[in-house]
Amino acid sequence: MIRRLLTLAALLAGTIAASPISARAQVGATTDILTGRVVGPDGAPIENVTVAAQSAESGITRTKHTGADGRYTILFPDGGGQYRVEFRAIGFQPVRRNIARQGDEDRLVADVKLGSPVAAQLTGVTVTARQPTRQRGGRAQTPGEEGRTLGQEQLARLPVDQSDLAAVAALVPGVIPVEGTDSTASSFSVAGQRSTLNNTTLDGLSFGSFSVPQEGLRGTRVITNTYDPSRGQFSGGEIASTTRGGTNQLTGGFTYSRRDPTLEFEGADSSVISPVFLQDQISAGLGGPIVKDKFFAFASGQYRRRSDPFQSLLATSPASLSALGLQPDSVARFVNAVNGFGIPSSALVPDRRIGDNVSGLIRLDYFVTDAHTLTVRADY
Repeated sequence: MIRRLLTLAALLAGTIAASPISARAQVGATTDILTGRVVGPDGAPIENVTVAAQSAESGITRTKHTGADGRYTILFPDGGGQYRVEFRAIGFQPVRRNIARQGDEDRLVADVKLGSPVAAQLTGVTVTARQPTRQRGGRAQTPGEEGRTLGQEQLARLPVDQSDLAAVAALVPGVIPVEGTDSTASSFSVAGQRSTLNNTTLDGLSFGSFSVPQEGLRGTRVITNTYDPSRGQFSGGEIASTTRGGTNQLTGGFTYSRRDPTLEFEGADSSVISPVFLQDQISAGLGGPIVKDKFFAFASGQYRRRSDPFQSLLATSPASLSALGLQPDSVARFVNAVNGFGIPSSALVPDRRIGDNVSGLIRLDYFVTDAHTLTVRADY
């Protein structure tokens, strides 16, 4: 069994290494590209300059050397957009620069001019991000794309369950939430279309569920049309989420939330047909390095228990019965007739129904080379 697993892992690594075009296609979704040119005091390019970039979010450091033209390129998956870059070359004083993403662009350009070996104060280098031609909500869009990106920090400030992707999608204009029933989960509709025409992806792969542990989510994007030629498999809307990976720093989180009807403001008629329920939710996540700068892991889990009033004519108020087209006296006569046959109607109907939901996610990231990363994810 172990030999088969090792053979499968080798085949996966070989497939990734043999498909550079597919790897480049993922660049830009959750990967930052640090690039630039290093020149000397006379403006000539300098070869073999060591460029070390450290992510301020994860603490991971990646190193590259400039070529004969003095240029360098560093790929940083899940880097966070803020970096401390150091340039070192024999015969020159080291130069350090802080690079930060200004918008949602994935290419950060930093050109550096190294000074002479004599101690001297170098002039500051200002890095300005190139503004995209088409923007909406501060993010560059691809041709025909229409949607909105919602980060984890942004969702944490909103009164919404981050693990419920359908509820997150309802925050975008043009998206209508569809409440769940006894046999169906909650969903959403775009432009009045059926919820079955939507699509959900996780890390670029189709995902057949709307529930993910909120500690394991990194960001969510909701797309509300199909005009973008880079997307497909849906004609309504799409939820594209990315998961959180481990870093050089041991990090974790724990969240407990409770929704209690006694803490809500209820109207004059609060009955079992109203969306009033009791819910407790616990989620946790933990991640860190297995091998520093090389192998990382992140695991998260979530448990939710929801208690809803059982939909029954016995527990419905007269106002609710009238809204359903029923007369309270007709319901009373029906219940008396059932009891007259010796059938205890009250004992057959429970007061509440209980629903438990458990979800888990484990992600492993292995940096094969600076241009190739092997990611393995297990969902429950």
